[in-house]
Amino acid sequence: MNRLEVGWFSSLANAVQAMKKDIEKEKKYERQLFGFLIVEFELDKDTYMHSKSIRNYLPDGSLWDECLVSSTFTDDGNFEEFLGRPADKLRFCIGDLVEVLYGDTVTLEIVGATPWSPEKVSEFKSKNAKRGFTFSLDSSDDCYYTLWISENDDDDTHHHPSPVTLFPLRFPVSNELRSNLEKQYKRYRTHFEK
Repeated sequence: MNRLEVGWFSSLANAVQAMKKDIEKEKKYERQLFGFLIVEFELDKDTYMHSKSIRNYLPDGSLWDECLVSSTFTDDGNFEEFLGRPADKLRFCIGDLVEVLYGDTVTLEIVGATPWSPEKVSEFKSKNAKRGFTFSLDSSDDCYYTLWISENDDDDTHHHPSPVTLFPLRFPVSNELRSNLEKQYKRYRTHFEK
């Protein structure tokens, strides 16, 4: 797979319009597209290329998912707080097979846990406040827990991908591969059911 940067645009609307033109162009050449990421940056702000927002789109240009909080610093020098991902913003459930984008690579993985709900975040913060710890979650905490299969048993076989790097399956998955991924999930289930 080749990951290509389409361009830089002055607004989300312009980026979406350029994406749709690119889709039409690729159709003429009968090239298969994986999807699109549109990353929004704040200009004239002292950050190290942290994104204001990220959205992922399916090959047909339809919006699939988006980050719920910015990874840029707020005016007071902190990150925007992640307060949980509501159920209506979850695209995948535990046990779903997904394609996960890592740079130029796409891997087949199984969802082991979903991002924390607002209720879970509130419970977590309350429990820690009682212990004297106060802190905020940030955009990196808006993530899934996924597992993949490695040929080497010593490899770490889990990831914490952002929701915008997960895509639905494009191709059929053999029963054997599906079964192996489900075994991997069952093997590590105790880690994410606590």
